Amino acid sequence: MPENPSSSPTEPPEQSAAFEKWRSGLAQFTGLGLSESEKAERERLKAQGKLAKDWDKCEGWKRDLMNYSPMITFLLNHLKLAGCPFPSSAMQCHPCPENRAGGFSPDHGILLCQDRFFNKKHMEDTLAHELVHAFDHCRFKVDWGNLRHHACSEIRAANLSGDCRFTREVKRGFYAFNKQHQACVKRRAILSVLANPACTSPEMAERAVNEVWESCFTDTRPFDEIY
Repeated sequence: MPENPSSSPTEPPEQSAAFEKWRSGLAQFTGLGLSESEKAERERLKAQGKLAKDWDKCEGWKRDLMNYSPMITFLLNHLKLAGCPFPSSAMQCHPCPENRAGGFSPDHGILLCQDRFFNKKHMEDTLAHELVHAFDHCRFKVDWGNLRHHACSEIRAANLSGDCRFTREVKRGFYAFNKQHQACVKRRAILSVLANPACTSPEMAERAVNEVWESCFTDTRPFDEIY
């Protein structure tokens, strides 16, 4: 009488399929046992998932700030009063290179770097900074190729947005107590002007900022004072 084997040499199709599904799921979770093409696909899906998660968070924060932030609602209201209403669709969340949190373009609106914000407060400061640029462009017809014009708007944006508050400066590694706010505004304005294609040297950027410093640092419109 032939002996029954202790285990079947083949599994039922449904059991084999279930095992393969489990194995594949475990491999995707751990990254172990994947082929090079499977690893590449895993990384692509992870990146897509992070992009979607970052975008959802950015859009949610943007919506909250537009509705509940005194700073943002104030600036949006004054843009509307100046004849330049700024809808949510003009503030776009996108991934960005390092060392950038946002940007303003007269043609495209505001860029919010969805993967660069430490927290919602950081995003609020960034959005306020860019909205000051939008206000300046609307109200004062800024010529962004003119370094003095650009410098003035950068001074005002850094000064009024909260970008240079003491806690932000400490995170950047700047600890001075004496006139740190002014030093921050000037430093960040120079860096921004230096990125202008019309600027060919750090000295040119610094000169443009210095030439308009007094009038632009004291100009707090549309605020009555520094927020």
